Amino acid sequence: MELQEFTENAQKLRMQMHQQAMHYLSSSEDSDDVVQEAFIKLWLKRKDINDFAKMRNLASIIVRNISLNMVRNRRFTTDIDNCTLMTNHSDAHKQLEEKENHQRLQDAITSLTDKQRALIRMRNVENLSYAEIAKMLGTSESSVRAMICKARAALINKMQKSIC
Repeated sequence: MELQEFTENAQKLRMQMHQQAMHYLSSSEDSDDVVQEAFIKLWLKRKDINDFAKMRNLASIIVRNISLNMVRNRRFTTDIDNCTLMTNHSDAHKQLEEKENHQRLQDAITSLTDKQRALIRMRNVENLSYAEIAKMLGTSESSVRAMICKARAALINKMQKSIC
């Protein structure tokens, strides 16, 4: 892949890569760093990249890995300027409930199989169509729909179990 083609493809992928990194990191600056590092890795592998689809798939994997590494290596610190005081009990209760629900969802997602997590991520986070996912997996659209349906059902089942 030559410089011009790489640059054009990179411009097409930048926003998608940034959104994917934001999903893991929730920080625009960290996401920008991840995207930049991912482009460096893609540039180094450009001779192995034949077309846009392969570049997109590889970019997605690289962004995921770099983001997860950042999450693992992140030290938990609190910025005093960003702390908010809970002024009344109903707000505190609501915040605690939302935090618990978010944690239950994260636990349920973590308990899914790698394939189920990947399918849900591709469809709901990366907003890929069923056709694109089917092409990436080398299967039919109907089987992708069925697999995503099963993954969602498993997620709902795990969420319901965690509530009880």
